[in-house]
Amino acid sequence: MPRQPQRSVMLMLNSFKRPSFFEFSQFNNVEMIMLKGHLDEIFFSIQGEGGELGLPHLFCRFGGCPLRCVYCDTPRSWNKREQFECHSANGTSLIDNPISADSVVDLLAGLLADHPVSADQVCLSLTGGEVLEQGAFAVQIAKLWPGDVMLETSGSDAIVFAEVASEFDVISLDWKTPSLMSGDLFAEHQQCLEVVAERNLVAQLKMVLSSQTTTVEVTEMYDFVAKTAAATHIYLQPLTKVPLSPEPPSSEQMLKWLTMGIARQLNVRVLPQVHPLLNAR
Repeated sequence: MPRQPQRSVMLMLNSFKRPSFFEFSQFNNVEMIMLKGHLDEIFFSIQGEGGELGLPHLFCRFGGCPLRCVYCDTPRSWNKREQFECHSANGTSLIDNPISADSVVDLLAGLLADHPVSADQVCLSLTGGEVLEQGAFAVQIAKLWPGDVMLETSGSDAIVFAEVASEFDVISLDWKTPSLMSGDLFAEHQQCLEVVAERNLVAQLKMVLSSQTTTVEVTEMYDFVAKTAAATHIYLQPLTKVPLSPEPPSSEQMLKWLTMGIARQLNVRVLPQVHPLLNAR
C-alpha cells in the first residue's frame, strides 16, 4: 500500500550536529516544519538500472556528493548549485535552490500530471549526488509524497542511513569499490547492510564493475552479504563508459563474478544500465 500523504509530525532539529539529525513526534494536528534543500534536477523517465529497471519513475536528484567515482555520469551533481533543472513535457525550467520539501512535491506532482498515471502507479526515486547529505530533507519529501519512494544511496554515511532508512519503501544501496573511487566505504556498507537485515527492509544492492575491479573486491561483498543479508537482490552492473573512466569488464570477467555469487546461493544477476541505450535521462 502506498504511504499516506503528509503525516502529522513535529520535526526537531539538532543544531549542534548536522541538519539531518531529527526526531518525529506522533502528536496529531501539529504542522510539519518545512525544510529546504538543494536539488540538481527532477524529471520523469524510465528506470534504467537495478531491480526497478524498465518501470516508470519520477527522479529527484539531490545536489552535493562527497564521492568522486570515476564512472559517475552526473558529475555536475557533486556540488550544490544555485538553481536546479525541472524537465517537463514543456521543456526545461530553472528553479532556485534551496527549495522547500512541499514545493518539491508540488513540482513532482506537476510532472506526473503530464502522463496518464497516478502517484501510486510509479515510484519516486531520490537519487544523487548523495541523498544522505540531506537526510532530513529526503525524509520529509518521502512523508509528503503519496506513493512509494526509493532511496538510492552509496551508504557513505552509515549513521545518517540508520536514522532515515526505515522511512523509505525501497532501499537501493550502491556498493562502491576502492578501484573505482578514492577511499574505501567497506565499513559503511557493512553497517548499512546490518541495518537492512535488522529491520527487514526491502533493499537491493548494486555493484558497478570495471576491467580494473578485482576478484577480492567482489568476494568481500559476497561474503558479507551472505552472512548478513543473504536474501538481498544483488545486481552486478558493468560500467558504462564515460570520459576518463576505465574500460568495462569483459564478458568473461562478468561470468566469473556472477558464478561466484551463484555458487554462494545468492540472489545475483548481471544487469547493465539501459537508459543510455534508450537515450533517456
